[in-house]
Amino acid sequence: MPLRWVREQRPRWDDDKARVIGGAPPGALDVSYPAGTELPGDWFAAMQDDRAVGYGWLDSTWGGDTEILLAVGLDAQRKGVGAYILDNLEREAGARGTNYVYNTVRATHPDREQVHDWLASRGYRGSDSDTALRKRVGVANDPAAARPAAPAADRALPADSMAPGHEESGGYVNIEDHQY
Repeated sequence: MPLRWVREQRPRWDDDKARVIGGAPPGALDVSYPAGTELPGDWFAAMQDDRAVGYGWLDSTWGGDTEILLAVGLDAQRKGVGAYILDNLEREAGARGTNYVYNTVRATHPDREQVHDWLASRGYRGSDSDTALRKRVGVANDPAAARPAAPAADRALPADSMAPGHEESGGYVNIEDHQY
């Protein structure tokens, strides 16, 4: 059955969120509010027929990055709903001019390694400085748009150039090595 992506105009903690998000294994998520509580950030529902089968959340932070959270109901897992939510969250964030989306898989998540690997297989990368996994989104994610054209042979930079794309030693810097 096809899924629909629905942005919640005034998101509140309700029975559907409690069922989907609250149904996550203990330690996976720390999201629970009293019924009717207005929620921070932007919330989206993955709807199948008229039933929420998953949720996505965006919260833009300083520096142009956006934190994401996604949850899929137990009865909808392993059916592509998580990938659908993740794709839509990335699209939403990219349309807002976000540099990176990031997600932190809690150390207490019982399936931490599987979730980490699932995100890594979709282009998310970690760093040694924190536990968040990041992915560049939007136009900047297009490899052709992210890299300047190579200089023409007659305009090649000297080996000792300090121009963009060269290290202090004069070697080329592969920008892919310097992304999250």
